[in-house]
Amino acid sequence: MKIIITSFALVYAATSTVSADSDTCNNLDYAYPNDIPWVDYLGDDYIFTRQKYNSVCVDSQGREFEYGTIQGVYTPIDETGGGCSTLCVEGPTVDAARGCNQLPPSNRLVGFQYDCESATCKCLYEAGTLGNQYSHCFDDMNTSNQGNGQVYNTEPQQGETCYSLQIQSTNPPPPPTPPVGTSICTYSPDYDCYKTGHPECCSEDGGANCPNYLTMCDNHAEGESGFDYCTDGPDYQCYNTSDGQPSCCSESGGSLMNCPQTQPPCDEPSQSQYIKYLRSNK
Repeated sequence: MKIIITSFALVYAATSTVSADSDTCNNLDYAYPNDIPWVDYLGDDYIFTRQKYNSVCVDSQGREFEYGTIQGVYTPIDETGGGCSTLCVEGPTVDAARGCNQLPPSNRLVGFQYDCESATCKCLYEAGTLGNQYSHCFDDMNTSNQGNGQVYNTEPQQGETCYSLQIQSTNPPPPPTPPVGTSICTYSPDYDCYKTGHPECCSEDGGANCPNYLTMCDNHAEGESGFDYCTDGPDYQCYNTSDGQPSCCSESGGSLMNCPQTQPPCDEPSQSQYIKYLRSNK
């Protein structure tokens, strides 16, 4: 069933002095930007991601989502506090004037579609979300589509572009400290240190051969050096090894697989067997 409300169609448009034009809308990167600011609403971050240009959002079964339309939303739509993202999450800024006293549940929102030429946002919801109680929040509603779950894919549709939605807590609780003996591969990902978010040893045999400490970082800029202390010159006064390096450096798999992030302290002096003496010239 489709409910059309015409008396509010220009309420939001009246707040903008910009009009859509073909040149602006033909610049796809400008009309349909990818870097949409996150919307912080009621303790959650709403993160929108642009999908293919000229597309509509569909679920895993190829079904489009029901939607509520908000007209008069002009470019740019990537300004903080504006655009389809804020309007779909928080409702129109003139919701009281429109008689919108109750917004659809934000956890049923799955994304939006934007049409630059008509300056229109379609706020997308899972099937069964929209009803007459929300009619004054939108310029029109289409409740006939049966899409459910998250945006899974897109279908071609000239003039519109699909934006999917991910919702996450604004302040997630800190991860618990792993108990003693827990594999380092179960720690929270650290993408600043590791290419995959986890130590290199975790990528082999499910981490079965990982030590019980975090190993050297492997995520470095091209040409960067100095992060692997196993490449330093030998120090036979410090380490009781044949190569003058910490023992982990010569273990199977090398330093990134075995050595801790901080260089190990020197071996006990009494254990030293490989101290080298330089022959003095007389």
